[in-house]
Amino acid sequence: MTQSTSQGGARDAQPHPLLDEWMRLTREGLAASQACCARHALVWHVRALRAANQLLASGETDVCDDDRIAAFIVAHLNIADCYADMDDPHSAAECLICAHHKLMALLHGDEISESLQIAASRHLQQTYAALCEHRAAHGAHSLIDKALSECRAHMPQPGALLH
Repeated sequence: MTQSTSQGGARDAQPHPLLDEWMRLTREGLAASQACCARHALVWHVRALRAANQLLASGETDVCDDDRIAAFIVAHLNIADCYADMDDPHSAAECLICAHHKLMALLHGDEISESLQIAASRHLQQTYAALCEHRAAHGAHSLIDKALSECRAHMPQPGALLH
Protein backbone atom coordinates (compact mmCIF):
# COMPACT_ATOMS: atom_id res chain seq x y z
CA MET A 1 0.00 0.00 0.00
CA THR A 2 1.35 3.42 -0.93
CA GLN A 3 1.66 6.03 1.77
CA SER A 4 2.02 9.75 1.36
CA THR A 5 2.96 12.17 4.06
CA SER A 6 1.27 15.54 4.34
CA GLN A 7 0.95 18.01 7.16
CA GLY A 8 -1.12 16.48 9.87
CA GLY A 9 0.33 12.99 9.53
CA ALA A 10 0.66 10.07 7.17
CA ARG A 11 -2.30 8.97 5.16
CA ASP A 12 -2.88 5.73 3.28
CA ALA A 13 -3.87 5.90 -0.38
CA GLN A 14 -7.33 4.73 0.67
CA PRO A 15 -9.45 7.50 2.19
CA HIS A 16 -10.71 7.32 5.74
CA PRO A 17 -14.29 5.93 6.04
CA LEU A 18 -15.60 9.15 7.62
CA LEU A 19 -13.98 11.24 4.88
CA ASP A 20 -15.53 8.89 2.31
CA GLU A 21 -18.92 9.41 3.97
CA TRP A 22 -18.46 13.19 3.89
CA MET A 23 -17.61 13.01 0.15
CA ARG A 24 -20.65 10.81 -0.59
CA LEU A 25 -23.01 13.12 1.29
CA THR A 26 -21.50 16.18 -0.38
CA ARG A 27 -21.93 14.65 -3.85
CA GLU A 28 -25.59 13.90 -3.05
CA GLY A 29 -26.09 17.49 -1.92
CA LEU A 30 -24.44 18.90 -5.01
CA ALA A 31 -26.59 16.68 -7.23
CA ALA A 32 -29.70 17.97 -5.47
CA SER A 33 -28.48 21.55 -5.91
CA GLN A 34 -27.91 20.98 -9.61
CA ALA A 35 -31.47 19.66 -9.82
CA CYS A 36 -32.64 22.95 -8.25
CA CYS A 37 -33.80 21.24 -5.05
CA ALA A 38 -32.22 23.54 -2.47
CA ARG A 39 -34.16 22.15 0.50
CA HIS A 40 -33.22 18.59 -0.39
CA ALA A 41 -29.61 19.66 -0.95
CA LEU A 42 -29.60 21.35 2.46
CA VAL A 43 -30.47 18.04 4.15
CA TRP A 44 -27.50 16.32 2.46
CA HIS A 45 -25.10 19.17 3.25
CA VAL A 46 -26.15 19.25 6.92
CA ARG A 47 -25.39 15.53 7.09
CA ALA A 48 -22.03 16.20 5.43
CA LEU A 49 -21.35 18.88 8.03
CA ARG A 50 -22.01 16.37 10.82
CA ALA A 51 -19.38 14.07 9.28
CA ALA A 52 -16.97 17.01 8.89
CA ASN A 53 -17.50 17.99 12.53
CA GLN A 54 -16.70 14.43 13.58
CA LEU A 55 -13.53 14.47 11.48
CA LEU A 56 -12.45 17.78 12.96
CA ALA A 57 -13.27 16.88 16.55
CA SER A 58 -11.78 13.41 16.46
CA GLY A 59 -8.22 14.47 15.69
CA GLU A 60 -7.90 11.56 13.28
CA THR A 61 -4.20 11.07 12.63
CA ASP A 62 -4.81 9.18 9.40
CA VAL A 63 -6.64 12.13 7.82
CA CYS A 64 -4.47 15.15 7.09
CA ASP A 65 -5.41 18.39 8.80
CA ASP A 66 -5.99 20.15 5.45
CA ASP A 67 -8.63 17.55 4.52
CA ARG A 68 -10.31 17.84 7.92
CA ILE A 69 -10.49 21.64 7.67
CA ALA A 70 -11.51 21.56 4.00
CA ALA A 71 -14.42 19.21 4.72
CA PHE A 72 -15.62 21.54 7.47
CA ILE A 73 -15.33 24.69 5.33
CA VAL A 74 -16.82 23.17 2.17
CA ALA A 75 -19.81 21.86 4.12
CA HIS A 76 -20.47 25.36 5.49
CA LEU A 77 -20.08 26.97 2.07
CA ASN A 78 -22.51 24.47 0.56
CA ILE A 79 -25.06 25.05 3.32
CA ALA A 80 -24.73 28.82 2.88
CA ASP A 81 -25.35 28.38 -0.87
CA CYS A 82 -28.51 26.41 -0.10
CA TYR A 83 -29.80 29.15 2.17
CA ALA A 84 -29.01 31.77 -0.46
CA ASP A 85 -30.86 29.68 -3.06
CA MET A 86 -33.86 29.60 -0.69
CA ASP A 87 -33.76 33.43 -0.41
CA ASP A 88 -32.53 33.33 3.18
CA PRO A 89 -29.38 35.48 3.10
CA HIS A 90 -29.39 35.96 6.87
CA SER A 91 -29.05 32.21 7.52
CA ALA A 92 -26.41 32.02 4.78
CA ALA A 93 -24.46 34.81 6.51
CA GLU A 94 -24.72 33.03 9.87
CA CYS A 95 -23.36 29.84 8.32
CA LEU A 96 -20.39 31.65 6.75
CA ILE A 97 -19.66 33.47 9.99
CA CYS A 98 -19.76 30.18 11.91
CA ALA A 99 -17.10 28.69 9.61
CA HIS A 100 -15.01 31.85 9.91
CA HIS A 101 -15.21 31.88 13.71
CA LYS A 102 -14.18 28.22 13.90
CA LEU A 103 -11.09 28.95 11.80
CA MET A 104 -10.24 31.92 14.00
CA ALA A 105 -10.65 29.77 17.13
CA LEU A 106 -8.35 27.14 15.66
CA LEU A 107 -5.77 29.79 14.78
CA HIS A 108 -5.71 31.11 18.33
CA GLY A 109 -6.32 27.96 20.34
CA ASP A 110 -3.63 27.15 22.90
CA GLU A 111 -4.20 23.41 22.68
CA ILE A 112 -4.41 23.24 18.86
CA SER A 113 -1.60 21.49 17.01
CA GLU A 114 0.63 23.62 14.83
CA SER A 115 -0.31 21.64 11.71
CA LEU A 116 -4.03 22.25 12.36
CA GLN A 117 -3.36 25.96 12.91
CA ILE A 118 -1.43 26.12 9.63
CA ALA A 119 -4.28 24.36 7.81
CA ALA A 120 -6.80 26.78 9.36
CA SER A 121 -4.65 29.70 8.26
CA ARG A 122 -4.55 28.42 4.68
CA HIS A 123 -8.34 28.06 4.56
CA LEU A 124 -8.99 31.50 6.05
CA GLN A 125 -8.88 33.01 2.55
CA GLN A 126 -11.79 30.77 1.53
CA THR A 127 -14.04 32.09 4.27
CA TYR A 128 -12.83 35.64 3.61
CA ALA A 129 -13.74 35.34 -0.07
CA ALA A 130 -17.13 33.81 0.76
CA LEU A 131 -17.89 36.60 3.23
CA CYS A 132 -16.91 39.23 0.62
CA GLU A 133 -19.07 37.55 -2.04
CA HIS A 134 -22.01 37.38 0.32
CA ARG A 135 -21.68 41.05 1.20
CA ALA A 136 -21.46 42.00 -2.48
CA ALA A 137 -24.53 39.93 -3.36
CA HIS A 138 -26.73 40.72 -0.35
CA GLY A 139 -25.52 44.03 1.01
CA ALA A 140 -24.03 45.07 4.33
CA HIS A 141 -24.50 42.84 7.34
CA SER A 142 -22.99 43.93 10.66
CA LEU A 143 -21.75 40.47 11.61
CA ILE A 144 -20.19 39.93 8.18
CA ASP A 145 -18.48 43.31 8.38
CA LYS A 146 -17.09 42.44 11.82
CA ALA A 147 -15.88 39.03 10.61
CA LEU A 148 -14.18 40.61 7.59
CA SER A 149 -12.40 43.12 9.81
CA GLU A 150 -11.15 40.34 12.10
CA CYS A 151 -10.03 38.34 9.11
CA ARG A 152 -8.11 41.25 7.55
CA ALA A 153 -6.11 41.60 10.76
CA HIS A 154 -4.75 38.05 10.27
CA MET A 155 -4.01 38.14 6.56
CA PRO A 156 -0.72 39.37 5.10
CA GLN A 157 -0.96 42.81 3.58
CA PRO A 158 -0.19 43.12 -0.16
CA GLY A 159 3.39 44.20 -0.67
CA ALA A 160 4.40 43.30 2.90
CA LEU A 161 7.89 41.88 3.20
CA LEU A 162 8.22 38.59 4.98
CA HIS A 163 11.41 38.11 7.00
